[in-house]
Amino acid sequence: MRVPWLWRRTNPLEREAHALGAEERSRPPEARQIRDEPTVLHVTHWKAGSQWIHRIFHGLAYERLVLPKEDRSQFLVAPIQPGKIYPTVYVTKNEFDSVSIPAGFQRFVVVRDLRDTLVSWYYSSRFSHTILEERMAERRRRLNERNEEEGMLLLLEEVLPRSADIQRSWFEAGEELVRYEDLLDDDLGILEELLLRRCELRVSRERFREVVLANRFERITGGRRLGEQDTSAHERQGAPGDWKNHFTPRVKRQFKEQYGDLLIATGYARDLDW
Repeated sequence: MRVPWLWRRTNPLEREAHALGAEERSRPPEARQIRDEPTVLHVTHWKAGSQWIHRIFHGLAYERLVLPKEDRSQFLVAPIQPGKIYPTVYVTKNEFDSVSIPAGFQRFVVVRDLRDTLVSWYYSSRFSHTILEERMAERRRRLNERNEEEGMLLLLEEVLPRSADIQRSWFEAGEELVRYEDLLDDDLGILEELLLRRCELRVSRERFREVVLANRFERITGGRRLGEQDTSAHERQGAPGDWKNHFTPRVKRQFKEQYGDLLIATGYARDLDW
C-alpha cells in the first residue's frame, strides 16, 4: 500500500494546526508553507541524469516540487519557497550563492563525465529533444548539416562550457560531488542517504525503494538494457564510457585542451593519456 508522502502529525501538532486562522486553513494545500521540512535543492548540470532524479522526486514528493523552467527563473528569479523541493537546478556555485535560500536547506550536487555529457548533448540536440524554441531548432539544423565529428566540435565550443563551468565551480568550492556513474551502480544506497537521511523526505523505505526501482533505465525504456542505444529516445543508452565509441582523434585532442585538467581534478581521468 502506498504510504502518503506527508508526515502524519501527532495529536499535539494537530491541535496546533487547528489553531491556525480560518484564512490559512482555507488556502489550497499547494499554497501553504510546508512545515518543519528543509528546502531541498538538487544542483547539477545538463545531461547528468537530471531528469532521472526529477522523476524520483516526482514519485516521492510531487506536492513539494517547484518545477524547473528552461530559463532557470524558478531558482534565479522567483523567491525560494521554504520546505519545497527544487530538482534540476543548473547553476554554478556563484549563482547559487547569489540567491537567498531559507535557513536549514539541504542540497546535493550531481556531476557526470563531461565526455559522456558531450555525446549525450549531441544525440539529444540532433535527434531526441522536443523542439521548444527557435534556438533549439537552429541548433538541430546546424548539426544536421555536419557529420558527427564536426557536430561534436560545435557543441564542445558552444554548449559544453555551461556544464563544465557548473562542475568546475562546485569542485573548486570543495563541495562533495555525487557522480552519475556511482548512482547507476548503487542508486538505492546513495539515494537513501541523500533523500531520506540528508534531505529528510518523509516517506517509508518501502515507498522509496518502489519509486527508485520504477525509475531505473530498464523500467522506463520498456526493458531496454543500460547501454542499448535508441537514438530517438531521451534515454538513449545511459551507460558510462560511451564517449569511446564517438570521440575521433580530433575531438579527443580538442577536449583534452579545454577540459583535460577538469577530468583529472574530478577523478574521471588519471592523466591525459586516454
